[in-house]
Amino acid sequence: MDYVESLLEEYFDVSKQMENKTIVIGETENYLESLLAIEEEICWEFNVPPTRKFRDLFRLIPNGITKENYVTTSVQTLSREKARYFYRPSEFDFDLFKAA
Repeated sequence: MDYVESLLEEYFDVSKQMENKTIVIGETENYLESLLAIEEEICWEFNVPPTRKFRDLFRLIPNGITKENYVTTSVQTLSREKARYFYRPSEFDFDLFKAA
């Protein structure tokens, strides 16, 4: 979990750097590529596909939030959604296990 937290901290820092600077076009592409790579790594570390649904869980950083609160909230949200992703009772076929 420490690795995921460090990735989220890095994501927070890069996002704030990008937000606070007037960036040249070439630098913007580097920042975006970096953010996308971090997003993908976070999703893989949580064993969820790097789809927009899961990336949006930590992509939007509210104004005025501290890094510690962002990391804690993001880990909780990702953990909850990971559980929902793997537990789908409506897709389980109980008929296979009925006694003959």
